[in-house]
Amino acid sequence: MMFRKLAIGVATLLSVSLASCATIAPNPNDENVSDFSQLESRLDTLVTEGVMPGSVTYIIENGEVVFHHINGYQDIQSNTPMQEKTLFRLYSMSKPITSVAIMMLHEEGKLSVDDPVSKYLPAFGDVKVYQSGPVDDMTLVNPDRPMTIGDLLAHKSGITYHFTGETPVHQYYRKHGVKRDTPVGTRPTDGPPAKNLAELTERLAQAPLLHQPGEKFSYSYSTTLLGQIIEVVSNERLDKYLEKHLFAPLGMKDTGFFVTGEDLDRFVTNYLMTENGLKVIETRNNTDYKDMSRLLDGGGALAGTAQDYLAFATMLANKGKYNGKQIIPAKAVDQLFAPQITIEDFGNDAPIDFGYGFAIGSPQTENINFMPAGTYGWAGSGNTLFWVNPQTHSVVLFMTQVITPPPFHKQVPFREYLIDATTE
Repeated sequence: MMFRKLAIGVATLLSVSLASCATIAPNPNDENVSDFSQLESRLDTLVTEGVMPGSVTYIIENGEVVFHHINGYQDIQSNTPMQEKTLFRLYSMSKPITSVAIMMLHEEGKLSVDDPVSKYLPAFGDVKVYQSGPVDDMTLVNPDRPMTIGDLLAHKSGITYHFTGETPVHQYYRKHGVKRDTPVGTRPTDGPPAKNLAELTERLAQAPLLHQPGEKFSYSYSTTLLGQIIEVVSNERLDKYLEKHLFAPLGMKDTGFFVTGEDLDRFVTNYLMTENGLKVIETRNNTDYKDMSRLLDGGGALAGTAQDYLAFATMLANKGKYNGKQIIPAKAVDQLFAPQITIEDFGNDAPIDFGYGFAIGSPQTENINFMPAGTYGWAGSGNTLFWVNPQTHSVVLFMTQVITPPPFHKQVPFREYLIDATTE
């Protein structure tokens, strides 16, 4: 198996006992329940072969939990087992949460997805678009139309990330610190990152757009900017708004931007996949999640448990309803899941439709082992991922913590195994 070579360098650390596994099995007498034994075996093999430290997996079908599996380690070196209450860095799985929060404000009439961004962030009234030239001598032009909140939701704003390319615009981001402090894609030569959300917003407004608003999908700090809009519109800090309007109603007691005190005992170690195995890149001792002044990035800085995210995903699978309460109108969920742009060139082997913060599964995405047809979801840099199917009230949620840069991002079989287990 091609992953055996990845275990080099961690074999001495991974004296793996799977005593930490906990599986809630379906009723064996229920003929309609799938057999997930192969999935369980495959996930355990990924731990023993050093492909991932451990994981928490949930599968819900027709509103019922049919598979729940915990394996491996929260921290390999100390043999700390993965557990139900382990806290994961959600990275970009923060984006669907912030997207839902924006849609809640839209439904309340406090903003519209068609509003120009400059209505709430005036600095974006003067934004320019890159046309040509090197980073220090760029030719810029005016946008053809104003950037909208909908553009931000669908990542078609023209904003980008510092780590998604090498164009002069990406070089500008790195040179001028148009970024937050994150281990994802960071280089020693990057300029000092923004210290807070307001500062990053200001730097994004000063940076050239990669392309015209609405032109194409570019993965970006767009959702981060949505967090600033939430603060302006609600007159609340982003963390306080999310806690009051989403986390508390969903019972997500362990989700937030900070991990401190005893909660650090539950914080998973962050690993990077390399040719020599899994390399530790962040622990409870050096994490910025302890810093109460850290940048509140609604696009990539939340942490939480699998149980908490399952509540959020279940709400989406039930068209906005959770425990009998309508958290967000069903029509708003439909709008979040409606296609807005097609992802053509993001390392994907087939076109992927994208809505307001969510990828949309199709027969094509199922064939390339990305997402099953009829599902909606997203993932994070640490290989947390989820998708939901409102038609069948189904959820697949998978949590691990290993960053997989190229070429490993196309080699890890997490999605393939989950799709195999949940589709015919």
